[in-house]
Amino acid sequence: MEEHNKRTENCMICGEELEYLNTAIPVMCTYCEKAESANIHCPSGHYVCNECHASDSVKIITQFCLSSGSKNPMEMAKVIMKHPTMPMHGPEHHAMIAAVLVTAYKNLTGKVTDEEIKEAIRRGATVPGGYCGLYGTDAAAIATGIAMSTILKATPLTDHERRTANMMTSRALAAIASNRGARCCKRSTFTAIESANQYLREVLGVELEHIPVSKLKCEHSSRNKQCAKADCRFYAEKVGLL
Repeated sequence: MEEHNKRTENCMICGEELEYLNTAIPVMCTYCEKAESANIHCPSGHYVCNECHASDSVKIITQFCLSSGSKNPMEMAKVIMKHPTMPMHGPEHHAMIAAVLVTAYKNLTGKVTDEEIKEAIRRGATVPGGYCGLYGTDAAAIATGIAMSTILKATPLTDHERRTANMMTSRALAAIASNRGARCCKRSTFTAIESANQYLREVLGVELEHIPVSKLKCEHSSRNKQCAKADCRFYAEKVGLL
């Protein structure tokens, strides 16, 4: 199947709403034919593995971040999420969040390299979709921890750096968990980056450029059948912006 036929809402093959299962079933990726077990599939029998789901977007994320001079991770994320290859939901958000945070930090401080941006993207891309409900932790929060780990060069053997990265994840996860409604990768992205901005300021004394929360409004609600609308603080119609 040609790459340009990928849909960006629901099933990438046919557009039908996906099913989320409590118990994994055997599946085969429609694109690469890899056989695996998964908790997410299309009722019509289609399945797209995480690698194929995110491949196009990860290329865009990499190209964008390596060429960007921005010090505003939220603004970068908003631009990337408008790209036609970027799905409404999916694991590509995990790579993106880690990437824009490390990129903004690099552009502000000069303390990380392009190779470390690529490493943050690689790590973020390994976290599968569906984590927020199936594994009890939203991968957008994990992505902030990946960014902090990359910035601090943490490993399982470091003390302060490892603890600081873990605390970043916990801070973002607590903020995400306070949001009402079904999963929304856009809402989790906004919340995770907002939490990371605050944590970087508090812990590292780094003040990244940011969009004030009062002006941070989602432009994707029409794409999301499960949008929480007025229950979401980023819902644009609450202030008449749609």
